[in-house]
Amino acid sequence: MLKPLLSSADDRLIRRLEDGHADSGIAFARAYFDRHPDSEVAFEQIAGGWAIFQGVDSPLTQALAMGMRGALGPEELARLEQFFHSRGAPAVIDVSVMADPSILSLLQEKRPVIREISNVLARRLEAGEDLSAYPSAEIENVSEGDSKEWAHLVIRGFTERDEISAEQIDVVASTPPHLRSYFARAHGRRVAVAGMTVAEGLATFFGDATLRGSRRAGLQLALIAHRLRQAAAAGCDLASASVIPGSASHRNYERAGFQLVYSRIQLAIPIPHQ
Repeated sequence: MLKPLLSSADDRLIRRLEDGHADSGIAFARAYFDRHPDSEVAFEQIAGGWAIFQGVDSPLTQALAMGMRGALGPEELARLEQFFHSRGAPAVIDVSVMADPSILSLLQEKRPVIREISNVLARRLEAGEDLSAYPSAEIENVSEGDSKEWAHLVIRGFTERDEISAEQIDVVASTPPHLRSYFARAHGRRVAVAGMTVAEGLATFFGDATLRGSRRAGLQLALIAHRLRQAAAAGCDLASASVIPGSASHRNYERAGFQLVYSRIQLAIPIPHQ
């Protein structure tokens, strides 16, 4: 018997997934701030979501879960712009297509730049579910002492660059308490990584990265299956992940039983010319 599909019209489900997305972002910001209290990290709750700043060039600098609990007013948008622009960064906003329509209406007046479109996939979890059909791999937990190696592999896998600054690694290596992260080995080497945060029954998967020479060997699918087991054991009933439409990650998550629920658009409002 087929399991009932998740509904793309379920407002409560989509708010839950957006809250999980924001929770992961704010947890990393807080963890980094705890380690570096003199840093420029800042975060502020606006329009039911969070504005997060971790440096002008950081991919973690963005606004999350905006407009999921009602309209976004001009005053709130002005606060959001000021939060980023006063720190020398464009106002980058991850907007769910299911957010209150007011947010897109207001943003259009700002002539934002579209940076990225992503799909949010989700899957129900059941304790004891048989996941033996998925590929297996040698997978290990990331210890506190290995967090920088994990961060280096995440960034290297995404950017395909070997030269990565210590500052970039330090930002990604910040480990919030509810982060669970993993290495996968091939031929004795750590060549793939992944992570998830667990909060209120939701496991939010992210950080999937495999070094170029080790791709197409089933390592990402093995890491997805491993996290599904870990999330179910932790009492989660739902898992989610954000992927680029049509990407290898998109296909792997679908193979693992995830389905498309909705999409996000990442928009950037440039700093006004002086």
